[in-house]
Amino acid sequence: MDAIADKRPRPIPATIGLFFGGLWCWLGAQGLPPIWQMPVGVAGILASLLLIARLWRMKTLAGTGNAMFGRSAYLLAVAFEVAAIVLFTNLAPKYGWQDQLIPVVGIIVGLHFIGLWRATMMTRFLWIAGGMVAISAASAFLPHAWNGLDPRDAACGFGNALVLWFGAFQPPK
Repeated sequence: MDAIADKRPRPIPATIGLFFGGLWCWLGAQGLPPIWQMPVGVAGILASLLLIARLWRMKTLAGTGNAMFGRSAYLLAVAFEVAAIVLFTNLAPKYGWQDQLIPVVGIIVGLHFIGLWRATMMTRFLWIAGGMVAISAASAFLPHAWNGLDPRDAACGFGNALVLWFGAFQPPK
């Protein structure tokens, strides 16, 4: 690696987004028939790894903004995200909402990107928030089980994976 490349900012936020895109893809694969779950899930993880490698090799790195990690808006967004997920997972069985876990987590995770936008003022995070919330909310209305599939979890998982994968390569604004 040459001296110029060594001085480039590291794309840590975009790398995290791509990693979580792979996890969302894995969740989406769990909504497929059992024979497809492992191959599609592994393909999603491999896609994330390839995207991460591409991101780190780019001359102009997308997804910079590492300073956000120490900002209170970011820390509050993550704290509220974790608290909301824990609260929902504890309340869901009481109200029979367990089958809405993946869409609700998608909505919560999507909303936490508003805090990331506030911490960085990068509009990409608003687009990611909107995309994740819209996909997750829409998927909540799909059937939980249909003809050997789980359309709700598949649509939510694959949709959120795509949002995160595309979001990592948006130019910073």
